Amino acid sequence: MALRRTHVEEARESLGRERQRCVDEKAAFRSFRSAVADVQPSTAAGSARGPLGVKTAGRETPPSLAAVRRAYERTVMNVPHYEEEYGDAYPESLAAEFGDEIAAGMTAGPGLSPELRGAVVSAAANAVREREEFLGILDEEFASLNAVEEGVERVVGELSSLDDRPLSARSFDELLALREDVLALRDGLDERARERQRTLAAHRRTLSGLVPSVTEYLYHDVDCSHPGLDALASARRLVETALSRIDRTVSTTA
Repeated sequence: MALRRTHVEEARESLGRERQRCVDEKAAFRSFRSAVADVQPSTAAGSARGPLGVKTAGRETPPSLAAVRRAYERTVMNVPHYEEEYGDAYPESLAAEFGDEIAAGMTAGPGLSPELRGAVVSAAANAVREREEFLGILDEEFASLNAVEEGVERVVGELSSLDDRPLSARSFDELLALREDVLALRDGLDERARERQRTLAAHRRTLSGLVPSVTEYLYHDVDCSHPGLDALASARRLVETALSRIDRTVSTTA
């Protein structure tokens, strides 16, 4: 019995690309955080209106803010996939990553006040933590897909034994024993499917505030939004076909 080609390998390749992007971003935000921490703040900047020192436009960018911008462009905006994935200009990228208030202070402020520097360092540290958490999810997803593939390969291997000897040449008791074995394979697939659903549900709980659909986000470039469940469903259809063959033979042997 042959299983049609699944999308699990495709999905793993997609996860691998996403993981590398996440690793690159984590390293970039970590470097940016260190660079900002090394920029000397301006205490005079803290006298401007607002907690982060936002001023009106029309003045040249203060040296401290220019240094922060260079650091951001050299790190966060320099990851290999930046243009393909984001393509944002500096102000838009700041707002997306750190929020409007910090972005305004970094682009329209009188300088890097101690308060603003602290807020930026804290926001960059949070961006690092978010990437670390997402890497954990990606690793869990890799493990889940590997478990799916292992279960599917086991089923295909076990079902191949059906063709070792014609069913018609087997005794009634042998057929019943074989049927129990195939039922056990089906139960194993069903349990893996439940495990897969639990994994996806955990992903949804973790990422619900970030992406509308976890599977569509992770597998948008794969021709199947649920590659793991799809592979399990295909294997289960093979099991059902095998059971039908056995049952037909049993009915003529009894």
